[in-house]
Amino acid sequence: MPRTGARMQLLRRIMFWMVPAVLVAALAWSLLPRGGAQPTGPSAPPAVTTRPRPADTAPGQAPPVGQGKQTVSASVGPTGEIRAGTIVDTDASGRKRWQITADTVSLGQGGQTARLRRVHAVFYNADGTAMTVSGAEGVYDTRTKDVELTGDVHGVGSNGREIFADRLTYSPASERVTGTGNVRVVEERVIMYADRMVSNTHLGETQFSGHVHMTVR
Repeated sequence: MPRTGARMQLLRRIMFWMVPAVLVAALAWSLLPRGGAQPTGPSAPPAVTTRPRPADTAPGQAPPVGQGKQTVSASVGPTGEIRAGTIVDTDASGRKRWQITADTVSLGQGGQTARLRRVHAVFYNADGTAMTVSGAEGVYDTRTKDVELTGDVHGVGSNGREIFADRLTYSPASERVTGTGNVRVVEERVIMYADRMVSNTHLGETQFSGHVHMTVR
C-alpha cells in the first residue's frame, strides 16, 4: 500500500506539470502561419501610371492648330514605282484641309519632297467650300506641306471662278494660292490677265501684278 500511494502521488505531480506544458504548446501552435502565407508588412504605395505628353504641348493646353494629321496611301507597281498615290492632310480638329491624288509619286531628298505626275488637288475651306486644281506635274514638301503644280494648271473655286496659269503654289500656313506665268482669272464675262496673282482658295480678294489688263466677253 505505501508503494501504491507513492506511485499515485508521482502520477499526480506529472499530470500537474503536463497541463501547463500542453497549454503552452497549443498557444504556440495557434500563432504559427497557415498555408504558406507570407508575413504581412507595410503596404506598398499604389502604382501611378503617367501618359507621355507631346513635347510641344504644355499642361492644360490643346495641340497647336497647325499640327494635324497627314495620311499617305499608294499602290506600288511591279517596278517599285508608286502609283495612284493619295495624300490627305487634316488639321488638329480633324477637318480635312486638302487632298492630293496623282497617277505617280516619287520621293526625293530623303523623303522631304514628293514629285507628282498628273495631279488633281482639292483645297478645302473652313466654311465647307473647296477649290479644285489640276496640273501636269507637282511637288509636295513634306515639311512645310506646301504644294506646287506646274504645266497647264487649271483651278476652279466653289463660286465658279477659274484660274489658268503656268505654275500655282498653295501654302497651308497662309492658306493662299499664288499663280505665276500667263495668269488668267475668269469670272462670267470678265477675264483678268497678269504675270502673277495672289488670292485665297475662294479666288476672291485677288491681287494682280505684271502686265495687268482686263477684257469683257
